[in-house]
Amino acid sequence: MKILLINPPQTFFPGSDIPAANLPLGLLYVAAVLDEAGYKTEILDAFVTDLSFRKLGDATEVGMSYERIKEEIIRRKPDVVGIANPFTSQVEHAIKVAEIVKEINSKIFTVVGGPHVTVVPIEFLEETSNVDMVVIGEGEYTMLDIIRFLEGIKKIEEIQGIAYRKVTKVILNSPRPFIKDLDKLPYPAYHLVDMEQYLNPTQIEYRSFQGRALSMITSRGCPFNCNFCSVHLHMGKEFRAHSVDHVVNHIEYLVKKYRVKTIYFEDDNLTFDIKRFEAICDKIIERNIKFQWETPNGVRADYLTLDLLKKMKKTGCQSVFVGVESGDQTVLDNIIGKSLRLKNVIKFAEMSKKIGLRTAGFYIIGFPGETKETMMNTVDFALMLKRKYDVGMHLLFATPSFGTRLYEECERNGYIRGNLTPRAFAEVRQNWGLPLIETENFTAKEVQEIALRAMKEYKMLSIINYIKNPKKTLKTALNQPNLIGKFIKNLQSA
Repeated sequence: MKILLINPPQTFFPGSDIPAANLPLGLLYVAAVLDEAGYKTEILDAFVTDLSFRKLGDATEVGMSYERIKEEIIRRKPDVVGIANPFTSQVEHAIKVAEIVKEINSKIFTVVGGPHVTVVPIEFLEETSNVDMVVIGEGEYTMLDIIRFLEGIKKIEEIQGIAYRKVTKVILNSPRPFIKDLDKLPYPAYHLVDMEQYLNPTQIEYRSFQGRALSMITSRGCPFNCNFCSVHLHMGKEFRAHSVDHVVNHIEYLVKKYRVKTIYFEDDNLTFDIKRFEAICDKIIERNIKFQWETPNGVRADYLTLDLLKKMKKTGCQSVFVGVESGDQTVLDNIIGKSLRLKNVIKFAEMSKKIGLRTAGFYIIGFPGETKETMMNTVDFALMLKRKYDVGMHLLFATPSFGTRLYEECERNGYIRGNLTPRAFAEVRQNWGLPLIETENFTAKEVQEIALRAMKEYKMLSIINYIKNPKKTLKTALNQPNLIGKFIKNLQSA
């Protein structure tokens, strides 16, 4: 039984961030479990390997061409093809890869996994004839069971966490319990990919300007209950974490074997267990492991203490992103369900400024139940944090992702504007794009105008800050030269 796991190409629309050579961690974890079980497993990262940039109207398709993907599948002769689909906005590529597989040989078994198919498994299979099965939730041991089913070792009815087509009907099996002991998982199968593609990319960058950067996940799940988040459906509400020793050993392995300089912790709630993360920092200091790290997914501002922030900085933390979501306490409490006090965000900003740690916040506007006034409260709060504490602002539009309470509310009340196409999901993440939600209190255009005005003022504050702090600006430019281009753009658009 030969298994090929594929990370498809991606499409980028005008205004999107530059493509980044992100390590396909989900596939690497699945491959590691299959490899450990003795199955011949290969990975084709068609987003990074042999990539090209192809214009499709005003969009750009990035990655290996479909002709080359077909050639690779023919050459590798797989019995099973597993296809990653990390984003709803990229689901069409997963479908296209499955079509190519079936064109080559209809007997090749096709499986798709990821957040999108997890929340809409039945709808996905009803609309897609070339996918035989989808994985719901964590895929490592589910994929192993699927292979054993194909070998005749396991009955299909016994496999938890899958949906599949039986004649014309889609069958949904019982859910798979989330993995309790994450330490039992092997390290991601780094040996099955060319790591230099990610550590030293040539045509596209990683998310970092510092070079030799990789992502890592030290925990899964989030016990909180924000209305816009679909993490619960894919990774569960229970916080499950690797042990302190496992995390530090993993970090040391990457630093020593692959000469990694920067690690991006992609956890859903990295510092939820404060004592655990303090212990991780203590052990990094004790072992004198030298690397830089950041938290691009964001952490909770109320799960950070001054002592922890000091240790984070000492271990190489370059910046801390926090999820604020709204600068209006009523919206946080009664609409989003964030369970966060804004006074704790201010406290975090004060502590971070005191020790000289760069910070940024994620904010979202345009929720049902909001008014233009509450949205402006969020903007004012974000700009206040920028002025007083130099906290960066990342302003987003509320997005009704499938499976979330936000989606259900919008669908129930007719608040969704237009069709929820992959392109619509991609464009709503850009400040120039129109939000997908309109209510009796605001139009999409009004929300967009609030965001554009906010970003214009924020850019002006950033320019003033650069000028006031020339030494800091020079240091940033030397460490992250690509930010110079962003600075020039800010000057032009301010």
